[in-house]
Amino acid sequence: MILIEDLLKEQKNMTAVEKKIAQYLLKQKEQIQHQSAHYIASQLYTHPSMITRFCQKLGFHGYGDFQTTYLKEINYVQTHFQEVDPNYPFQQKDKNIVIAHKMGQLYHEIIDDTLSLVQHDSLQSVINVLSRCQIVYVYSAGTQADLAQTFKEKMLKIGKNVVIETRMNELFYRASFCDQNCLFIIISYSGEVESQLRGVKKLKERQIPLLAITTYGENALSKEADYVLYVSTREHLIQNLGSFAMNVSVLFILDILYVSIFNTDYYKHYQQKISASQGYELFRHSNNPKIK
Repeated sequence: MILIEDLLKEQKNMTAVEKKIAQYLLKQKEQIQHQSAHYIASQLYTHPSMITRFCQKLGFHGYGDFQTTYLKEINYVQTHFQEVDPNYPFQQKDKNIVIAHKMGQLYHEIIDDTLSLVQHDSLQSVINVLSRCQIVYVYSAGTQADLAQTFKEKMLKIGKNVVIETRMNELFYRASFCDQNCLFIIISYSGEVESQLRGVKKLKERQIPLLAITTYGENALSKEADYVLYVSTREHLIQNLGSFAMNVSVLFILDILYVSIFNTDYYKHYQQKISASQGYELFRHSNNPKIK
């Protein structure tokens, strides 16, 4: 992922004037909410057009676009995870029961963090295309592919066909020959896997819808996707104790997609699920009255 703050700190290929602007924005943070491009230029003894060109160099239309996006990012970064570090949620000296409570707190934070990134219009757009498509291809590797299996099983019980693929090199060929009436979902924390991106370009070329489940901030995958749902974006790519945030976020987002599809025709899907489950699990029983 690439956050604006990272770009401002990195100052890659920036001129001396651009570095001054970057340093000013890093220092001011949310204070820029009340600052125009003209005001910032006056503080740095430069022309307002320099502020505009600086924002355009970062990939924005102008200062207004940059200001809105940067303020949203600052708000996101400063909320949640005040009590627990998502990368190192427990310490070696912690007793087991303390670790259990810390993990519980971590899970709460991850869910709240993920929810803060879910926007109504974005979610509704995904549900609309997911409702229309005949087949859903989910591409991911490792643990996230295993999590997607639960999504597949739930969707299957209400009549939706989901295929889980773990070989990223096959994405290009699937994208080349699949039917138009489908949706691709790619789950990727970094959003920068080259083998995925070749397939993504083919999907775009054939105008086949793509949903990216990835990190907040700009990455190659989210830039090319038709739809984006963001996972909790607090963990380091490698230096963490278990990728807890990514895994919990992905499972939560997939469950949101499932229940949203379920709710498009609640009674029909309920009958399908119960009927299918009763037919397959005919001899399944329990002596526990609460779950009978």
